[in-house]
Amino acid sequence: MSTESPRLHPDASAEAAAAGIPRVPSWYVARDHARARFGEAVDSFGPFLMRGDPQADELVATLNDLRAGQANRMLKQALDEGIGSVRRPPRALVQFFRQIDEVPLWVDWERLDRGGAALLRTGPLGALVLACYSLPLSYASPDGNKPLVASGRLMARAFRRLTETARFVVETCRPNGLRRFSEGFKITIRVRLMHAQIRRLLLQRGTWPVDRWGIPVNQAYMAGTNVLFSAVFIEGLRGLGMELDPEERDDLVQLWRYNGLLMGVDPKLCAATEAEGLRLIRLTHAILEPPDDDARALIRALMEVPLQAARTPAEMAVARRAVDLLYAVSRHLIGDDLADALDYPRTPWRLAVGPIRATNVTMNALRRSLTSSREPLYRFGLFAWERLIEQGLAGIPAAFDFRGASVGQHGGAHAQ
Repeated sequence: MSTESPRLHPDASAEAAAAGIPRVPSWYVARDHARARFGEAVDSFGPFLMRGDPQADELVATLNDLRAGQANRMLKQALDEGIGSVRRPPRALVQFFRQIDEVPLWVDWERLDRGGAALLRTGPLGALVLACYSLPLSYASPDGNKPLVASGRLMARAFRRLTETARFVVETCRPNGLRRFSEGFKITIRVRLMHAQIRRLLLQRGTWPVDRWGIPVNQAYMAGTNVLFSAVFIEGLRGLGMELDPEERDDLVQLWRYNGLLMGVDPKLCAATEAEGLRLIRLTHAILEPPDDDARALIRALMEVPLQAARTPAEMAVARRAVDLLYAVSRHLIGDDLADALDYPRTPWRLAVGPIRATNVTMNALRRSLTSSREPLYRFGLFAWERLIEQGLAGIPAAFDFRGASVGQHGGAHAQ
């Protein structure tokens, strides 16, 4: 097994073979049920499990060879002022910023802004969809969840991690959020480098079974994670009675399509339509192994976040009811088969999902009939997201620093 971070072109199968990296993980066999549904896409998709992010991997390796202060200053200056302002930058830094500074012709900033506004208008309902639908689909992946499980961060600091995810989402969705010098752009790039650092450290440790789990934080996992904020998010809203307009849905997909490119996702895996995003996530779950104990532990930590935030007996009593409701909403969205595989409890709170959905259907119809409601909904939604972030961060800013990642004693990756 290779112990170095691979620096392979996405299509360099010959180089991968020469480096001793299998074409697909060992479990990626006998996928006849998936092939009957998705055809040759199954064979095309598998190799992405063995591919990382070559440009980010090379940059992180270069930055780790520099003094910490020097590396941080160069990266911050390149993000804040542009690569041209950096004196004698390393070749990897120049090549990386040349890539991310190039904006595809299809990017329409007004559409991206409309897509971000549509997500922020969802407010608490959007946060509920992320927690009960998007993230559970991500954690259910046995190979994809291993870097997260190894870190222990979600189990020990679930509320903090979820809040950091919310900050990433909100900054991406603000007006001009992915423009070159915006906060959303900078956070996206820093998260990309954090992924590369985790990938590098896990592979260097030599205990990561590449042949079994694939490359950590691989292209397939990154692409699947990206559509959780677009096509899957839209589907989750629909499941709870909120239907975005077709233009809003398409704008939202374009926002996260560009975010995916900035995040290092191969363009072939960046969904350009809602249908492509749903097909990608369906394909991903069709080829994956069933949820394992790690998936169930991650889900438990996610759903029990209210208990972690409770401080008094009264708050604890409310939190227990909130946990039951989260499980009920999530079961409704992901379906009984996956919920049972993840050991979801069956609680009486499932009866509350119907009224929640009916209320949202009514509110959605009212929203569509009143065009003047968009701005107040946006302000309320943004306030709700920001309030969630404020509570979760508790005055300690989210750094998104790739050097905060470290490898634990047993090969776990820790991102502080």
